[in-house]
Amino acid sequence: MKKSVLLGGAALALLVSGCDVISGVAGEFQPAALVEVTGALEGMCVRLDALKEGKLTGSWEGCAKPYSFRVNLPDGAYTLVGQAGRDGLVYQEGRTDATVKKGGRTTVPLSRKRVSVQVTAAWLDPAQGGLAEAWMLPQEAVGVPTYADEPPSSLKGRVLVAREVVAQAKATLSVPTGKDVAFRLVQGETQGVTRVSRLEADGKVVVP
Repeated sequence: MKKSVLLGGAALALLVSGCDVISGVAGEFQPAALVEVTGALEGMCVRLDALKEGKLTGSWEGCAKPYSFRVNLPDGAYTLVGQAGRDGLVYQEGRTDATVKKGGRTTVPLSRKRVSVQVTAAWLDPAQGGLAEAWMLPQEAVGVPTYADEPPSSLKGRVLVAREVVAQAKATLSVPTGKDVAFRLVQGETQGVTRVSRLEADGKVVVP
């Protein structure tokens, strides 16, 4: 009887010890942090970059919703940068400073990427004002606030996404990135239009 009790006690001790070991292993292998990139437009591929003190420490990509990424990084503070694009052109971007922890969850919201474009023309009179406009195709302007103005006949089917007053023969527009963006200048009775096949960075447009 005494022997069986000792064996039972030993067996119990072994079982408890086994549970402790298993618990310790489970603690070491917590799931990687989950980062969800939200707001991506339909049909986009999303890229997520993790930066530590300005240096890239990891990158993940996905082309199907939900855009959720398991980020296997050491716990700590990171800058998370999300981009959504199609055909090599970035349409949306977002940036979040967050503390990444194993088992944690972080969200990076996206908004339409905009670039700064200076619009000018050789025929503009610096002494007079005018208007500079950017017009996009509807499918390129998804998620962008637009003006209610009807397009001129030369820009039929487009929507107005940016407008600024011309001063000193130039104007600077904040324009969403996209394909086939039309820029229009109007001064008095004179006007001109030019198109940019791919608008993806800050720059200057000269209207003929």
